[in-house]
Amino acid sequence: MNKNPFGISVGMNTYRLLPEYARAGFEVVEICLPFKPFEERRAVALAAFDAVKAAGLTLWSVHLPFARELDISELDEEKRAAIVRELTQDIELARSLGAKTLVVHGSSEPNPDEERAARMAACAQSLEALQAAAGDLALAVEDLPRTCIGRTGEEIAELGRHCAGVCFDVNHLLRESHETFMRRAADQVITTHLSDYDGVDERHWLPGMGVVPWKLIYDGLLAAGYTGPFLFELGADPATKQPYAPESIIPAWKKAIAG
Repeated sequence: MNKNPFGISVGMNTYRLLPEYARAGFEVVEICLPFKPFEERRAVALAAFDAVKAAGLTLWSVHLPFARELDISELDEEKRAAIVRELTQDIELARSLGAKTLVVHGSSEPNPDEERAARMAACAQSLEALQAAAGDLALAVEDLPRTCIGRTGEEIAELGRHCAGVCFDVNHLLRESHETFMRRAADQVITTHLSDYDGVDERHWLPGMGVVPWKLIYDGLLAAGYTGPFLFELGADPATKQPYAPESIIPAWKKAIAG
């Protein structure tokens, strides 16, 4: 496996494309668990993992499910404890599949400004509990847009101290530049979600379609000692409403980082 292999995030509607991703040069996979009853998301994970193995790929990470009902910044202590217990089931599922990394959202939204400090504290407590449950699996908290907890480099760097590190989603920054984010948090990044956007809202476009400064991110991550995969989390092609052609992704990335 390459030092920084290419990775792809797949969900219940895209894991069937894994043979095509393998032929396109991807080596590792993230399985994104849907917000469904646990037995249903377990079935999705097992089917996706079978596809990972059949394609000759390696499972790198499992993205824990997210929804307001699974918000780890919940302020009600009893509800938050129940959410941590629920997500611990997914951690054990990921462990059984051999995942190395877990990705978690620090909150749902909307979150009023007056609750922000309390939600940061609640999120930090949840991250510590989830990392304790994860043991040697690395838990990465993802930066998020809009009113979510973890929307800036400063916030996510603080949260990342309560788990193994940070998942850098480069199309979620709406309040600061990528340069500012990386100055504050690059040394805590242990996995990525790569896609492009217009700077107005998250879009999950193909690299080069938007405003992401790809060369700055590539150079900055390597300078910070990043050894994880360059893992893409893409939406549908706005022109076709279908997943981007697997063979188009890595060439678009290489062209974008060339500057």
